Amino acid sequence: MKVIAVLIPTFTIEYSLDVLSGISDYFRNKDAKVVIIQTRIPGINTGAFDYQYCTGFEYAKSKEIDAIISVSGVYASQMDEEKLREMLRCYEPRPIVSIALDPQTRHGYVIQADCRKCFKEIINHLKKEHDCQKIAFFSANETKSKEALERYDAFTAALDACKLNFYPDMVYDGNFTDFKAHDEIISRFKSKKDIPFDAIVCANDMMAAGCMRAFEEIGVKVPQDVKVIGFDDAIVASMMTPKLSTINQDIYSQGYAAAEIVDRVLDGEKMKKEMLNPLVPKFRQSCGCIDLDHSLPCYKNADGEICSDINEKTNGVMQFVNALNEKNAVVTLIDTIRGFNTLKQMSFSLKYIANQCAMGGMALHFFKDVQIIDSEQEFVLPDEAELHMFYSETKKTDLFRPGLKIDPHEKIFSARTMEDVSGIFLLTPIFMGEANYGYMLCRIKENKFADYNVYLKIIINAVAQAYDYTSKIQEGRNLERENTDLALQSRMDELTGILNRRGFIEQGQAALDLLQETDTSGVIFFADMDGLKKINDTYGHAMGDKAIMLQARVLKDIFRSSDVVGRLSGDEFGIVALGMKIGYVENTKLKIDMLCKKVSIENQLPFTLSISLGAVDLQKSSVLKKLLSEADKELYKEKKKKHAR
Repeated sequence: MKVIAVLIPTFTIEYSLDVLSGISDYFRNKDAKVVIIQTRIPGINTGAFDYQYCTGFEYAKSKEIDAIISVSGVYASQMDEEKLREMLRCYEPRPIVSIALDPQTRHGYVIQADCRKCFKEIINHLKKEHDCQKIAFFSANETKSKEALERYDAFTAALDACKLNFYPDMVYDGNFTDFKAHDEIISRFKSKKDIPFDAIVCANDMMAAGCMRAFEEIGVKVPQDVKVIGFDDAIVASMMTPKLSTINQDIYSQGYAAAEIVDRVLDGEKMKKEMLNPLVPKFRQSCGCIDLDHSLPCYKNADGEICSDINEKTNGVMQFVNALNEKNAVVTLIDTIRGFNTLKQMSFSLKYIANQCAMGGMALHFFKDVQIIDSEQEFVLPDEAELHMFYSETKKTDLFRPGLKIDPHEKIFSARTMEDVSGIFLLTPIFMGEANYGYMLCRIKENKFADYNVYLKIIINAVAQAYDYTSKIQEGRNLERENTDLALQSRMDELTGILNRRGFIEQGQAALDLLQETDTSGVIFFADMDGLKKINDTYGHAMGDKAIMLQARVLKDIFRSSDVVGRLSGDEFGIVALGMKIGYVENTKLKIDMLCKKVSIENQLPFTLSISLGAVDLQKSSVLKKLLSEADKELYKEKKKKHAR
């Protein structure tokens, strides 16, 4: 059975969703395994521990992989092209099909967009249909990306072919972003009379959107005063007012074509090394081809024919239904993972989790030892991984610790599990903070890759927590063996048994990322014990330590097992409360106060435990340390109230 790895930085942009759908649909019913690996872009980390995804590059080097499809256009947008080619050469002598960038390998193939023909069509359209003579251009040349430079060259060549003048001073740079294009227009022009052009072509739809927003602010009407054309046919193009004329790259077809090339090459067929993918102009309202009061989604093609523009992306009802279904699935998934603390407990829920997430199978592999990976160091894939739990809808099988071990350099699919099952798989590393535990393979049923991205984040976070909790239980049962797992020990507070500052920041940030990714509510607490100095001075430090230990127990009992509780310093604690709403904080404080009194009586303390808490919701920042600082300010107010009383 053929095994093809697909390398892609992210699932969450529209380009990725389209290209992955094309690849998946081609292979859906074929005797092949397609392993999609989300890797992020090396050296570009949007999250604190995003570099962990780069470990995915190593799994694609497994001898089991027969060929590589690289979605190179997304990598090249933020990565030096030669570095990207050097990275792809590591997979030789396998066939490598690259989308948007020539890999320049011995068995390399490239699928590229035919920009020149399409730009000539839109410039000719602006000239003949709308009598435009001065046409400006919004470039992204400052990014130095291949796509940006290609689109700029295609624009200038189209002007020349259509016998129109090129005006260098009417080329602006928007860096492929909405806000940069908006600011560029606002800084240059103050009113309609300042505009020197009658049309502007933008190298992507986001810059066109920013441009149109700026025009509205300075009183320039689109399309009456200026015609605007974008590039990409992103969702935003059909949702804007007026609807944006643009160029559809047919990314889906590029993915489909890449899959077909790989399939046929592995069958021994000779294929062309380069394939040009035709682009399709869509003339909507922003160039004046469709009336502004036209209610139904439509566009004119290059031949002037009116075509329907309704699809799943532009259909508002479908978008609403899909978003609602996803939120319901996420809520159900979070509720499910709250029901287990250990890996064994998780195995009982594996079938339900897979079905809930539209997956036909899941396989979790753990390394013999947890790998601690720093962002500056290169990941070395271990020689051994053990299948820990497995579920397959096709095989009607579920296993827990079957004793199957593999070398991921040789194979990534365990024998007797998914080895002979075809389909589309997602491979993701299992990690939390710097700790990397292994990898998970999921067989997916649908093309909802953005949803799968959220599901996987929730699942790997739960797996990592269950792994750590299970390890702690095993440590407790086997103290005589002297646990040597320093990575886990270094994250636990010896006195209280809860997370120390390092462990709290790592796990808390991961939980915070999850909450904000899924748009789920949550509260960050910063807590400080009342009167610990007086306890130490009056009853001694041993009693003070006992007070800290009991206070930690109170917090663990009040908050749920899925929440993150840690000791930040002497008598300071932090909590990330998943799913809690800010309005429930006062009730939580009352519960803590009541339990403090109860614990003090039960332990015959000569004082009553007391703690002050500051709380903030997730709106102020995406960084845990900043939110703790905001919660500390609220704690200060709480302390002042107590002193006043």
